[in-house]
Amino acid sequence: MAPMTEHSSRSRESRGQPAGNRPAVVDVVIQTIAAGGDGVGPDGSGRITFIPGTAPTERVRARLEESKKNYARAELIEVIEPSPSRVEPVCPLFSARRCGGCQWQHLDLAEQHRAKTAIVERELRRHIAGGLQLLPMACDVAPYKWRRRARLHWFRPRGAERASIGFFGPRSHRVADVDACPQMTRALSDVLSVIRSELGPHLGSRGSIELLAGHNGEVHVSIDGWCSPKWASRLIGKGGLVGTIVGVVLHDRKADRDSAIQWGKRSISLEPGLRGRADRFAQASETGNQALLAAVDRACGDREGQRIIEFYAGTGNLTRVLARGKPAEVVATDSRRVSWRHDLRIGPAQDIACELVEDGYYFDLAVLDPPRIGAKELLSPLIELHPARIVYASCDPATLARDLDVLVESGYRAPWAQPLDLMPQTAHVEVVVRLDAVERVLPYGE
Repeated sequence: MAPMTEHSSRSRESRGQPAGNRPAVVDVVIQTIAAGGDGVGPDGSGRITFIPGTAPTERVRARLEESKKNYARAELIEVIEPSPSRVEPVCPLFSARRCGGCQWQHLDLAEQHRAKTAIVERELRRHIAGGLQLLPMACDVAPYKWRRRARLHWFRPRGAERASIGFFGPRSHRVADVDACPQMTRALSDVLSVIRSELGPHLGSRGSIELLAGHNGEVHVSIDGWCSPKWASRLIGKGGLVGTIVGVVLHDRKADRDSAIQWGKRSISLEPGLRGRADRFAQASETGNQALLAAVDRACGDREGQRIIEFYAGTGNLTRVLARGKPAEVVATDSRRVSWRHDLRIGPAQDIACELVEDGYYFDLAVLDPPRIGAKELLSPLIELHPARIVYASCDPATLARDLDVLVESGYRAPWAQPLDLMPQTAHVEVVVRLDAVERVLPYGE
């Protein structure tokens, strides 16, 4: 495997280590795993130390990389006493700590599930103490070859024959040159090989490439960064690739999606009843997405005759579930227009909610699946829409806990939360929470 090809801008001084001094070496017993995926334990002075590539109960030796008053970060040197949950990673780039696409290939799946459950428990501890039931982890996704969506990066040094294409390295913006990835489906792997050989020599200095595979094997690609339009167009029909979007063709600058050049299909069939394209969000695994839909469906309950509003609807992944069961109305909202048959309102979620409140609307059910930053700005107008039930799907337990605090203080009760492992070998965990209004008072009566 080729080494990383772009150096991180973080200097030794910026990491808290004096230039020219040999970093300290510490022995640490790992107690738990933090939300970002690193093992955590106290060093000799009791200071919390984060060490990637470690497992609970292990005694390890590590070299300090970042030293602060209350915590430190270190690089694993050796495992002195390994955990029973430690396994041999399947990817040499992970073993060499070059690629940051995975965090937990060294842990068996049972330990991964325990770690993810513990992460959710820590963040939701106040609500669990208040009566929320944390359901067992749902984990139907295969350990490998599950990834149908990937965001890769490239870097091409001046004079290099071709660009290096892959994931960023751990905690850096260095690009690990990836010729194969055990996470990817066969369809994505085939297209990655085509892009490396056909497009790699015709890319600019840096950029990103997004890949999306449909259920029938078709692949859609979005390129953000300078590349040769001629060579981008020639990708169509190779390795299952059926559509290409190039957001930047003349300069190294942020992609302008509205003026992007496209070849082939504008979108693909991601799942039956759901279209997708590479420059739009989609769940990374088809099996994981089905588990998410099932959890949301269960949380929503009976929808017959109900008025439903969904925030952060995207391409309609959850909306198609909400439309089942003969609801009276389904209103989907998102910040940009997508192809959708139901009532769709375009704009920031909080702005749309405020407009609906001013117009006297109320809804029986509200569903939200916000980005990682959560839905802090939406909560106040959402509460004024008086939904009897709120279903919140989150990819970040920390921002979920913050938002649940507000909703519970505003008169909602959360009976249960469902954690889901949608992305094995990574520290990512999804959580679906149901909230019910303790007492619902409509502003204008029924």
